[in-house]
Amino acid sequence: MAIPRPTISRLCKLYSLLEEMNERGQLTLSSNDIGKRLGVGSHNIRKDLTYLGETGTTGSGYDIKTLKEQISRCLGFDRKRKACIVGLDKTGTAILSNDMFFSKNFDIVAGFDSNINRLETLKIDIPLYPTYDIPVVIRRERIELALLTLSGETAQIVTEKLIDGGIKGIVNFSPVVLSSSDSSVYISNVDIINEFRFLSALFTLDRGEA
Repeated sequence: MAIPRPTISRLCKLYSLLEEMNERGQLTLSSNDIGKRLGVGSHNIRKDLTYLGETGTTGSGYDIKTLKEQISRCLGFDRKRKACIVGLDKTGTAILSNDMFFSKNFDIVAGFDSNINRLETLKIDIPLYPTYDIPVVIRRERIELALLTLSGETAQIVTEKLIDGGIKGIVNFSPVVLSSSDSSVYISNVDIINEFRFLSALFTLDRGEA
């Protein structure tokens, strides 16, 4: 049974919430609590969870451990995937140096940049490569995911190199909207300024400031 993309997005957010609750030692969570924390109706949550099959419902809600395991199996989070970062400016370097991005689900195994001097001066344990090596390294290391933190004019060119190497998914932090000629490659365009605009619009309209 195909899972709609909005449902996949909510299940991913729910998985993060369940990880947090599990670390706190909480055992159960109701659909109402989940809906409030994720900002959606509890009926949407219950409908989303029907795609998982048996979800370990108890009298006080969903069993957190069981639900987390169900989402993990359904969405493939029980498999570790390799990732890389393209663009080693302040943003890219900060991500490479942050342990939170090295989880049990993902391993950042390579960094790429067009500036050779930058590659030679960065003190990072992850292997670093020039961008012209992207296709070779992607294939050799079997990297499936990439994070782009590039300027707009080079982002699409680098995207084609990643696709040529066999990349499966790209998170785009560059200031341009990227597209793929290959329908099997998924791209998530993350526009931080637009997110600020969206939130600003919400409280502007809520307060009647328009």
